Amino acid sequence: MTVDEAQAMASSKRHLKPIDIIFLVVATVMVVGVLLPAISTPRRPHWSATCKNNLKQFGLAAQVFHSARGRLPGYVQHYGAWRPGQDSAATDSHAAEFASTHAHEKVGTWVVALLPYLDEQPLYERWSLNKFPIAFGTEGPLTEGRAGVGFNSITAATLSLMQCPAATDPTTVAGANHYACNAGMYASLLSPQFERSMSAANGVFNNQFPGLLPNGDAAPRGPEISLDDFADGVSHTLLFTENLQALPWHRAGFIDAEDLILQEGHEHVSYEPTSRYAQGIVWHRESDDPASGLPPVRPIHRINSTLGGRALDELQMTKANAHDLARPSSLHPGGVNITLADGSVRFLSETVDYRVYQSLLAPDDAQSDAPLDGFEPPESRLGW
Repeated sequence: MTVDEAQAMASSKRHLKPIDIIFLVVATVMVVGVLLPAISTPRRPHWSATCKNNLKQFGLAAQVFHSARGRLPGYVQHYGAWRPGQDSAATDSHAAEFASTHAHEKVGTWVVALLPYLDEQPLYERWSLNKFPIAFGTEGPLTEGRAGVGFNSITAATLSLMQCPAATDPTTVAGANHYACNAGMYASLLSPQFERSMSAANGVFNNQFPGLLPNGDAAPRGPEISLDDFADGVSHTLLFTENLQALPWHRAGFIDAEDLILQEGHEHVSYEPTSRYAQGIVWHRESDDPASGLPPVRPIHRINSTLGGRALDELQMTKANAHDLARPSSLHPGGVNITLADGSVRFLSETVDYRVYQSLLAPDDAQSDAPLDGFEPPESRLGW
């Protein structure tokens, strides 16, 4: 055999036949199929641990806030005002931002109140000090879309602490948020029961902003609530939970920057009714007990409920459905993580009895408007 013939034979052996290629492709797919679960599975426990840690931080922050103020914050509060020219100088490093010509009020959420205790003091000062505007500034881009139109992106910062890793909400949304506070019993703003719904027996976080109602009156404010009001005990009262549909943490309801402009002759800007549901959850006066005389519990008000057959992570809160979607929701299988007033973090099953849900949100069952009739939530049914 010549040298050329030997080289040709060796070359032919190196070429793969079609059957060999098919075999290699199938084998590769099988190996990848086996390895992918092993690669992805460890991420879910990490997601859950991160989410629980976020909620733990909220609980600790609320306790420190309570120690400093003797009360808990409201779901919406007034944090000051911005007036052009006040406390600003041409030499200030933020002079470009101060070019705003729109005087506006600073209306924010429970999250703003807790920022100093979440290691976000500089961000809190953006809200609490009158020298900083929160909207209309020219430093950095302004928010749009779900984050509201016209807020300074620097005061609507996207914080990892406000996001559950298991959620699919794009982090490109300014101020993305997956958490909510216990806003108590649902009652329409136009209902005579609205003020009563914010009692210390019915919930924890209430309205602390006397914004104007359509008729010009100030919206009812709830009482200052402390941990001493929790007659059922801090280990049986919910403070925070997850909600995939919650609005960005800085947005007190469906407001835009223009809604913060104070009208001439008015003391306050308007109260946005959806501020109660934007980063809050509520319980409804409903019961599955026919003897209660109340309407049955609507499925949409239960944990991880959805509307119109839409996937939970595709559903978005609107002005029309906000009061219905103000309930716990998450992408953790089977339920949601919650923070109790004692600072502990628990997992609450989506199959929990609605009476248990009402009881967890009402700090004083005996005095609340929940249709419980002395109902005592057994530990075994809570799952912890």
